[in-house]
Amino acid sequence: MVIAYDFPLNEQIRTFLRLKHLFRRALYWLEQNAPQDHHGALLALFEIIDVTARADVKSDLLQCLDRQRMALAPLRGNVNVLQEPLEKTLSDLETAAYDLHASKGKFGEHLRNHEWLMGIKQRTGIPGGMCDFDLPGYHYWLSRPPEERRQQMQDWLAPLLPTYHGLKVHLALLQESGRALQLEACQGLYQQAKVGPEVRLLRVLLDNDQPCVPEISANKYLLNIRFMEAGEAMRPGVFASNLEFTLLLCSL
Repeated sequence: MVIAYDFPLNEQIRTFLRLKHLFRRALYWLEQNAPQDHHGALLALFEIIDVTARADVKSDLLQCLDRQRMALAPLRGNVNVLQEPLEKTLSDLETAAYDLHASKGKFGEHLRNHEWLMGIKQRTGIPGGMCDFDLPGYHYWLSRPPEERRQQMQDWLAPLLPTYHGLKVHLALLQESGRALQLEACQGLYQQAKVGPEVRLLRVLLDNDQPCVPEISANKYLLNIRFMEAGEAMRPGVFASNLEFTLLLCSL
């Protein structure tokens, strides 16, 4: 089994990856039934609001989808390119962009204007601040039937889902189109010059039977990867052995 470690090279991709992670968490907990599960889904929703507070996610994502579509569209009719997967990818990009254009308002605006939700969110920064004696109305909501809670959360999430679907399309294409390099780290260290200004994401693929994790430092001039010993040590050491890994340079 291989583990993929992503390292975004700009703030936009960093935000996109965080949002994808939070949406997956929210949707997973939403499908469960216990009050603690739906509490977890709501916390993920609050984090989505925080991550997007200073970013125009919809506009940024539309630009990325359009850039990918423009890069792939000229490949139509190219005998060296499989046309069926290409057409599916272009269709996915066009559908994601259409749904984003159709979504109304600023991302998450309906949540930021929801007085009850924002009252609960204010308590999340206080340790233990969401106890039943602090938020009796929230305690009552958690006691409602799971189907009722789930329907409400689905209503809150629905305006955000076009963005989530667009993120999945964009990031999947970015991750899957990376140029793969088969490399070796000598005594846990690897260095490479000139990553390239067009590269937006690095991915390190490593067998999970290797007891180490990569620490990546990169800019357009230099890439450094240190493979650190996995474990619970406060200051893990550099993995002492040579090891093979795959590096993907993702730019599409």
